[in-house]
Amino acid sequence: MKQILILIFFSALLSSCVTRFEYDTYTITVRDSIYRERVHNAPGSGGENGTVFPSSRTTRLQRESLSYDSTYEREYPAFLRYGGIEFAGLITGSSNLGLGTGLLGVYTVLDSNRINNVYQAKENSIFKGQIFRVLPLEYRLHWFNESPDWTIGWNGYESIAQDDDVSNTLKSVGANVYIRKRFWFRDKPPYLFASPFFGISLLPSAYVNFGGELTFGSFGGFNIRAYAGLATGFTWNPFLQANESSKSITTPYIGLGVSALDFINKVSETQHEWKDYLHSAVEVSVFDVDILKAFTGYPNFFDTSKGALPVTGLSLQLGTAHFPLDIWNGKFWAGTSLFKFFALGYFQAVLSVLPLRFGYREYLIAEDLTIEPFIEANYYPSSFINLGGRLRLNTFRDMTIGLVFGYANGSTGAFYPKIFVQNGAAVHADISSFYLGISIGLKDRLNTPELVRSLEKLVNW
Repeated sequence: MKQILILIFFSALLSSCVTRFEYDTYTITVRDSIYRERVHNAPGSGGENGTVFPSSRTTRLQRESLSYDSTYEREYPAFLRYGGIEFAGLITGSSNLGLGTGLLGVYTVLDSNRINNVYQAKENSIFKGQIFRVLPLEYRLHWFNESPDWTIGWNGYESIAQDDDVSNTLKSVGANVYIRKRFWFRDKPPYLFASPFFGISLLPSAYVNFGGELTFGSFGGFNIRAYAGLATGFTWNPFLQANESSKSITTPYIGLGVSALDFINKVSETQHEWKDYLHSAVEVSVFDVDILKAFTGYPNFFDTSKGALPVTGLSLQLGTAHFPLDIWNGKFWAGTSLFKFFALGYFQAVLSVLPLRFGYREYLIAEDLTIEPFIEANYYPSSFINLGGRLRLNTFRDMTIGLVFGYANGSTGAFYPKIFVQNGAAVHADISSFYLGISIGLKDRLNTPELVRSLEKLVNW
């Protein structure tokens, strides 16, 4: 619980580090001159007087000056990396049983192989270890005559697990720092670059971690990484369990990983205002919630002991990105989510990691109201097909609301549903039902395909 509170604190603190403000302050001076001429001719006089009799014309000059101060605020991205969540599956050479994290360190996070004595004995997997990070951040490091590719950063939370033994895991909560140097192979999105790094941590584990990463991204906040490195250190006694003692932990590793809601900038991008920021996706969403009603008569996912409910399940999505496709009129898109939990009933609860999604967006009222038919293939740990549509209203406050409808067919597969339902561990279930529901997208940013393509042309790399 303490670690969760610390992460919330760091999240609030670091959210102010996303934007850099610059102010232009200057004085505006407005000057004006007014000339007034009047001719006072005597009665009966038909013209102006001559030399003997001076002219009756009078001229009045009035000058005015007004000065006031003006301030113009400019907003720029301040970060070179602002990450959400990062997973990696590691080959560590340990002889113990592995965590079973699988490829990319994320596929088996909640499946039956991750928890002992569920459906079968735990596998001695190839990817025994795991890197897990929350809120990885990087900023420019002004070294070597302002060399643009040095970065300094830290992680809100970091763990480096060697295997299934908790005592072989190094952890850090905020008290870490990393220095990296980027070497670019592709300097246009999606980027491809290598970054040797050196990092140290103080609490709750004291360790050093050095090596290199090969990053492909960021594309709508998604990145693929390859890792090679060595972490060595120990955990301080006050942070150990009562039956544990501090020991030295050395973990050499190589691995593959994925990160979501993880945005990477070049130095040149931090020199352009937010209003000109390049968007590579037509939608980026942090969290989506759908409250669903299935039409097959499944037991209700929610507690109905105090009364009947008009809904039977829900859908949760974390870290969603959809990318425009140059097909036909340009309104088609393809995308994925880091995690998708989908429940139409008490036993009909399924989980999907990195599902494949394809759809079409039609604008009904300007950019405010859209309808999006889609097809979604979910392959692990649960296997199911989801065919549906979404009528959505954009509030232009990074939030969307609407209706969702569709048909889902598949099975729970290797998912471990007891995390969510009490009797789920002993039950494998199939789903096959039409459904209707209300959808809410939190921190859901929608962009038009035209905007994405126009910004790509405007950016000068």
